[in-house]
Amino acid sequence: MTVPTNRLPRVLTWKSGAFLGLTTILGVFTTVGYMIGLVGAWAVIAIWAVSMVVATAQAFLYAEMATMFPNMAGGVAAYANEGLRRYTVFVGPIVSWGYWLGYSLVQAAIALIFGQVVQAQWFPTQTWGVDVLGVHVGLPHLLGAAALVSVFLLNIYGIRPAARVTSLGVIIFTVFVAIMVLLPFIEGKWSVSGLTWRLDDPKLALVLLYLAGWTTYAVEGPSLFAPEYRSPGTDCPKAIRMCAMLMIGVFTIVPFVVSGTLGEKAIGDNPNGYAVDVMNLLWPGSSSLVVAVVAIGLWVTLVGTSAQAGRALLGISRSDLTVKQLSTLNSFGMPGRALGVDLVVNLLILFLVGNTVAIVAASNLGYFICCGLACWAYVLLRRDRPEWPRPYRLSRKWGVVAIALGVFDLVVAAVGITNPDLAGRGGLKETLISLVLLFVCIPLFLLRRLWQDRDLEFVWREDTPALPSDEEQAASSGESEQPEADTAGKPA
Repeated sequence: MTVPTNRLPRVLTWKSGAFLGLTTILGVFTTVGYMIGLVGAWAVIAIWAVSMVVATAQAFLYAEMATMFPNMAGGVAAYANEGLRRYTVFVGPIVSWGYWLGYSLVQAAIALIFGQVVQAQWFPTQTWGVDVLGVHVGLPHLLGAAALVSVFLLNIYGIRPAARVTSLGVIIFTVFVAIMVLLPFIEGKWSVSGLTWRLDDPKLALVLLYLAGWTTYAVEGPSLFAPEYRSPGTDCPKAIRMCAMLMIGVFTIVPFVVSGTLGEKAIGDNPNGYAVDVMNLLWPGSSSLVVAVVAIGLWVTLVGTSAQAGRALLGISRSDLTVKQLSTLNSFGMPGRALGVDLVVNLLILFLVGNTVAIVAASNLGYFICCGLACWAYVLLRRDRPEWPRPYRLSRKWGVVAIALGVFDLVVAAVGITNPDLAGRGGLKETLISLVLLFVCIPLFLLRRLWQDRDLEFVWREDTPALPSDEEQAASSGESEQPEADTAGKPA
């Protein structure tokens, strides 16, 4: 018996959702090292601490909205659309598409880093390549492409295999990080004297917050799996809280320890492979083992972000914001078409952009816009739907916090996208890519509303209900019927 093609199976526990969300924790090895070399460890610790505080505060807002709409695919973007569509239908496609890009294009960056670390360790002499539109394409790109295809094949066969793989991968990575953090003190090779602060430009600080946000803001990742939790009213907030606690620790402790052990210059010279250098210093001859752990961690990150991006794209289509062909599930209850589109886009970005920080900058604009407007949508939902059930509810003062967070996100996005050169990575090309990728959503939205849904009257604003349906109320309290779980077995 196959899973029905109209609903995602409710087979996840809060622990499974937390592990899926924690896959982005590998960002500590993809962006932090570059920043340490640029502005110093103390500045990086401050940047990532501020970013994590903002991300965690936002995640609390998203957790409340997730319990309001427990059957809704699409995560934060879907909640933003719910809050804003009664005022205009044109905000929805922009925030939703931007949200998907944030989760999608990061896969190209991670895949490239995966290829680079594998090539450097095991195929150091294979430096051949060809130039494609100004990008030198070589073995790292091919290895990254193979990684992207492999996680696609895993994800189309169900969420439970992906949940198990990510759980194991996150545990392995956490153990590795714990060893890397403790060994310098045990060996007596850590010193605070090498840590510096070289950040004196407020505009550069905002650009670095912009780059850090692609990792830290993903603490809300568990909300994308809201329709798949067995008890969404309680599981989603718990998963988000667990992600926040672990990510705050990793993103502040790791830069502090590795900078005092290896030195800022050495990290800046090898920003994607500094974990190998640290472990070789502490445990000579361990490079192959360390690279294997890092490569596994990067691959697991691809598994999680691919699953999240597929659900984001599914949510866009089910909210009638892009072509309807992406709204269906395959026989395993997975958004197969959405995952396929996501794969093709990332393969193109991998071979046409080729710079990891530039890819992050290109994907981040829409994600920040989405997060900022979602914070404001939280305020609108509180005002417009006061009687709507909220199993997880924040105090009234969070309305002011939400407004401030929205302003912060949009200011950071504006400075980050217009000043990529301050961080030494990216320029006009990446800015134009960001804008083109973001606003391609408008013609797709119009195609859906004016052609595919031509039997329906086009409206500029949509009426929204004051209360959810009986089915939605049951789901938010964890009492919904779950026939899909019976066919899928025990929860992941």
